[in-house]
Amino acid sequence: MSAAVDGAAETFDYFDLTTLTRAERYKILTGAVIPRPIAFVTSLGPNGLVNAAPFSQFVILAVDPGLLGFSVGPRPTGSHPKDTLVNVKASREFVINMVPEGWESVVQQASDDHPADVSEVDLLGFKTIASTRIETPRLAGSKIQFECVLEQIVNFGDAPNHFVVGKVVAMHIQSGLTSDCKIDPKAYSPIARIGGRNYVRLGDVVKA
Repeated sequence: MSAAVDGAAETFDYFDLTTLTRAERYKILTGAVIPRPIAFVTSLGPNGLVNAAPFSQFVILAVDPGLLGFSVGPRPTGSHPKDTLVNVKASREFVINMVPEGWESVVQQASDDHPADVSEVDLLGFKTIASTRIETPRLAGSKIQFECVLEQIVNFGDAPNHFVVGKVVAMHIQSGLTSDCKIDPKAYSPIARIGGRNYVRLGDVVKA
């Protein structure tokens, strides 16, 4: 069956993003580009505390070498940069922990605005695992983790948003998930972000 190409009978609502408030633009864009994988980033603060924060504007940028990127937006108040950005700029490293089913509530709680001297890892009861190539620890329970060193930070937009690019120096995958470097998506079963406080779990896998 081919996809329908005749859209004559369809109707659309028109939006000019320049006429919307920042909050309205955020809601409509993040509600439209779904589902989005979540980079649950751990970073080390200058006091040695482990920060953990989720970022759902997250993408693979290259495989030669392996580069991952995530966007750090401004705080709602715009008062000062987010802790993850401050930590990554200082330490030049971080871990991206993929988010398994069952972590929806704690990931949402980790996205709340906490003071820099509060470790979300301690606050939410996470256990950590030592990394192999960098000092920043990984999160136990995450099925896939990427140890990254900072490649570059690029600014976009007026706010601005800081796009953090990391080079993957080590990747950890839970035993039993891979065969010939292919990951079983059903066994992996990560969650993804949709609009607002809503998350989605992996459903049917369709081959085309």
